[in-house]
Parts: sequence; structure tokens; C-alpha cells
Amino acid sequence: MLKNFSPGALRINGRQSELIELALTYGFTGMDIDMHDMFRRSQRTDSKDAAKYLEAAKIRIGGFDLGVNLDADEDSFVGQVGGLHPLAELAKELGGTRAYLRVPAATDRLPYHEYFDIQNTRISQIAEVLQPHDIQLGLGFYAGDDKAEGKQFPFIRNVEGYLALVAGFSNSNVGYLIDTWDWVVGDGAMDQLSEIPADKIVGVLLGSLPSEVDPSKATTSDRVLPEQEGPLNHVNLVKHLAAIGFEGPVSPSASNQSYKGQTRESIVQRAQEAVDGISREAGLPVAPLPMELIEDIPYEPNPIG
Repeated sequence: MLKNFSPGALRINGRQSELIELALTYGFTGMDIDMHDMFRRSQRTDSKDAAKYLEAAKIRIGGFDLGVNLDADEDSFVGQVGGLHPLAELAKELGGTRAYLRVPAATDRLPYHEYFDIQNTRISQIAEVLQPHDIQLGLGFYAGDDKAEGKQFPFIRNVEGYLALVAGFSNSNVGYLIDTWDWVVGDGAMDQLSEIPADKIVGVLLGSLPSEVDPSKATTSDRVLPEQEGPLNHVNLVKHLAAIGFEGPVSPSASNQSYKGQTRESIVQRAQEAVDGISREAGLPVAPLPMELIEDIPYEPNPIG
């Protein structure tokens, strides 16, 4: 497994060099990157210059978010898919092999069964763009109550519907983005998760729901850093992932509402402590942290304008 730092999953941002330094300082060996930002950088100069901070840090790319709106109108969606071709080319050049996408929790467009067919077609089209570049597509879903608010037709909100959707794809590169917070809120159990083979799991996000929050009323702000125990025991999950030979990224996640007023460094440190504690309890080796800050990454100035 790859101990992975996902800035998006922790709701933090910053210059690429700063985020990489945080990842290395706290012992993360992989990192999710903003591939759209990398593409813009490569357009200004070239791909080698765009990736210089990653290359200097020698950190692996855990994955990247495609940023496609699956609920967009047809013209907008076609345009977004067209933009994935150069993005996928760059990702392959940089060594990125895992892309992520979330299916809508609800829509105003069509009732469930008709919308299901549209989503199946759209996701298959995206997978076909990624496949020649050896990129897996990890599909996730949103279980939070707020994600369906104000929409007329509910769509994928629970594990049962999620498993049915992903299992229906014939594309060999489509798999699961397992998010343990959504799994719990979406009425999932460990036995359902344990039936998924390792080669169909694209990425794993670890996050917990506070015990005082009713899962049926949970919103995305009710996500806290992963605890070892709970409705879905993270220690047992990590043991299972190790046992089946999963080698992909495992990332801690939390809502920014759970650590208001804290610095980015303290947030990443807490995330590192959470995921390292789970790994130790699962009997996995945990590498020691660097004794001091990484200093050999080139300084990245703030962009002008």
C-alpha cells in the first residue's frame, strides 16, 4: 500500500512545492496532484518544467481528480471529455496511473433508471479515453445528505446502488474509489467491501463519522480524521487490504470544519498520526519520519497575477 497524501481529501491547498514538502516531512510516499494545474504549467513551458518539484522530491503520484461534471448538459460534457485527451497524455508521461471521479448523488435531469443509463454511457466514454494511457478510473459516490439537497431525483447515495453501478461496466479499467466515510454513511458493511478484489480497488480514502452523528442525517462537514475503530474498523480494513495485496494509495481525509483555526502543518501531522496509528495496529511496518524539514526542493515563487 502507498501511504498517500491527498490535499483535496484534507481540504487544504497551497503552492505545489509547499504541499510536496508537507508530504515528505510527514512520511507520505505518495501524493494526489492537481493534473489540471500540471497541464496548465506544461502549456506555459513544458512537461519537464511542470514536474520539476515532483521529480526533485521523488514522490509517487497517488492519483488525480478528473474534475468532470457528470451531471452537465450534453454539450458541456462533450467538451469536458475532449479536454481529457491531453490530460491523460500528460498523466501517463508523469507516471500517473489512477484517476478519480464521483457520480452524482441526485439530479434534476431524469428519474433514476433513465439517468443510470446516461451515467453508464458517460462513464464508459471517459474510461475509453483513459484506457490507452494505462490509467484506471476509480469511481466514488457521495453519501452525505447535503449532496442531494434541492435536487428532484435521487441517484447513487448508498453502497448497494454504488456496487451495482460499478459492477455493470465492461471497461476493464473501471474500479472503485473506496471512501470509508461514504461507506458507513451509505449503509455499507465490511463483508461487502471484502468481496471486492484488489485489482478493482483504485484508491482508498479513510475518514470517520463522529459517534454522536446519525448516519442518515450526516453531511460532508461531519467527516473527521480516521479513527481505528467504529462502524467500519479501519484497522481490520487495512489488514484486509494488505492480505489481498492491494498496492494502491491509502489517504486520510477530513472536513475542514473539524480543525478550524489550525495550521496546514498541524492538520497534516494529525492525519499522518492517524494513518500511521492504524497501520501499526494492523501489524504493518511504519517508516520513521524525517528528522528535519526537506530542504532540497526548489523554491516555488508565488505566481504574479
